[in-house]
Amino acid sequence: MRTFDELKQLLIQIKGNDYNVTDGTNVDGIIADMLKFIGHTDWELRDKLIYSTFNSWVDNGTLSTTQMKHILTTCLSEQYLFYGIGEKDTDSVFTRAFSSLAIALAFCLHDEKPFLTTDDVLSIQETVLRYVSQEKDYRGYVDGKGWAHAVAHIADVLVNISCCSVDNDYCIGYEGMSKILQTVKTLICNNEYVYTAEEDERLVTTFLIAADLHKFTAKELIGWIDSFNMTDTEYWKGTIPNDYYIYINRKNFMRSLYFKLQSQISTEGFDEICRHMCSFLIES
Repeated sequence: MRTFDELKQLLIQIKGNDYNVTDGTNVDGIIADMLKFIGHTDWELRDKLIYSTFNSWVDNGTLSTTQMKHILTTCLSEQYLFYGIGEKDTDSVFTRAFSSLAIALAFCLHDEKPFLTTDDVLSIQETVLRYVSQEKDYRGYVDGKGWAHAVAHIADVLVNISCCSVDNDYCIGYEGMSKILQTVKTLICNNEYVYTAEEDERLVTTFLIAADLHKFTAKELIGWIDSFNMTDTEYWKGTIPNDYYIYINRKNFMRSLYFKLQSQISTEGFDEICRHMCSFLIES
């Protein structure tokens, strides 16, 4: 196994070679080292080298489906996606958040070289939703250590799961998409932290997928929007500042959604949803 400095120098060299590796390179060994340091507090190694290398190796075909299965299985494990779960303001968030990004990359490779089954996707969804229910560190950027962005990263995974298909059939279906929309609502109705790093923008995409790919009706989606009202005591507790945090997160999300819908107004049903959202925002 390479040390921190050895891995960093190697990845700098690989990046300088446009992420290409020479014949005979032990890619499996490099993957093992990158997974070892995936949550390191050095932002350059974690973000600019390890993640960018994984991403580029998906794009240029370096990673095989077998290697990606190994990465996926590792990153979904208790030692990665659930490492230090429930902690707040600790460095464990970097392991969880960047494991999420690696999981998202697995879906990107699947789009090019299908290797996941429907059962695989449903199992991943179950694990990811369990993770979301336990994540308590909502920070975006951490001074001196770079992006944590756990919510934004898992939002990307939710999008990938929602879009994933096997043999031209969407894996999760209507029921699975309903669970994801409920998870998005739970993330937005966070009463401990006001999102500051465009997490709302990343979460909006799941709503658009529900409307476009999973054929939720305008009435159903309007009902989901209305469910954010302050009568839902599961989230609104009548306490300050906690209810105010929800209020701000909800308003920012709805604004982002409204303008995203406006840009795609030609999609069936979006005009009706936009009109309703305008009233919802005014009344809020």
